Amino acid sequence: MDGVSLLVYADFVVVLLADILAFGIIMRIYLQHKRKSALAFSVGWLFDFLGVLFSGVNVTGSSFLSPFFLATFGACVFWGSIEFLEEEGISIRHSLVKLFVVVPPTYMVYIAAVYYLVKDPEWIALAASGLGVAGVAVTAGGILLMEVKEIYERAIRYVYLSLILFGLHLIPAALFGVHEWYMPIGFTLSAILIVIMTTAMVRLTRSERFKLPRSVPKSLEITPGVIIIDPSKYRILRETLSEIPVLAFVREIREAPEQWNVYFVTTVDNEKEIGKPISPTNLARMTELAYQYLRDSAKSGVRGVVVIDCLEYLAIHNSWESLLKFLSKLRDFALMHVGTVVLVFDRESLEPKMYSQLQKLLE
Repeated sequence: MDGVSLLVYADFVVVLLADILAFGIIMRIYLQHKRKSALAFSVGWLFDFLGVLFSGVNVTGSSFLSPFFLATFGACVFWGSIEFLEEEGISIRHSLVKLFVVVPPTYMVYIAAVYYLVKDPEWIALAASGLGVAGVAVTAGGILLMEVKEIYERAIRYVYLSLILFGLHLIPAALFGVHEWYMPIGFTLSAILIVIMTTAMVRLTRSERFKLPRSVPKSLEITPGVIIIDPSKYRILRETLSEIPVLAFVREIREAPEQWNVYFVTTVDNEKEIGKPISPTNLARMTELAYQYLRDSAKSGVRGVVVIDCLEYLAIHNSWESLLKFLSKLRDFALMHVGTVVLVFDRESLEPKMYSQLQKLLE
């Protein structure tokens, strides 16, 4: 076995291992949380494993089975993307769907290009067509997931970019896959993208577990959206909400009721007896948690309540523009899921202009 063949074989094995690990890790997420999106992504990696496996063995029917499994992998990724949007309660915009009208003519141009460069009818009918279908489906799945970039900023960016790149990298695989020199390049790209996608998919499909409110006291008169209260009124409200599993981002964790889902906003990464540490600069993570909590509360038929009693602390560690953007998202999520965000701070702690901007935004 020469050096090139040995390298191809090593990369082939690495991709198989990456596929089967991706299948196992995400299937475990499905078994824990029963999210259909995790099931779809997991099964997809299993089909990718089979597609790669049959591409490297010379058995009867492998020339058909390999592209068939790869096309099924693409279908599972597309299915998983749709399931994820449904689980998150996100509707697909018509303007996004319109983008897919270019797929049929673009696919025919792709097939013509493969024929012009390869001139192998069997390769075009089986391998190239299978890689093309898989590439289109995977790329489309990545484009669909861009719809939740306002919620899962960094995690979803890794997923949709790696999916789009994975789909696009199947195009040169169809053009140059008949040449041995391309195989190490293709397998290496696949292995890198699989690792990135799997890591990000685990983050997306692993839901945070919250204690959820069974009901909201009838005596509690709060409206959906965002309400601003001062610390003195907050102490009274905290007693009223003491038996409700509120999601709270706080600085004084010892004052938080036991039933609350408490996150201790701190720059010190140290687990406490109550609450979990979260950095004041990690507004993206707070956005995810608030969205998941409000979404799950709405699915349970009750109103979720999110408390933020550290606005001044957040303002120290973030720009005012990014903080306003964060609060605007929470307001939208609260209205979308008929929940309430309670913003606690002393009006005197903000400049009049900043308070006016905040009040205008949250109205």
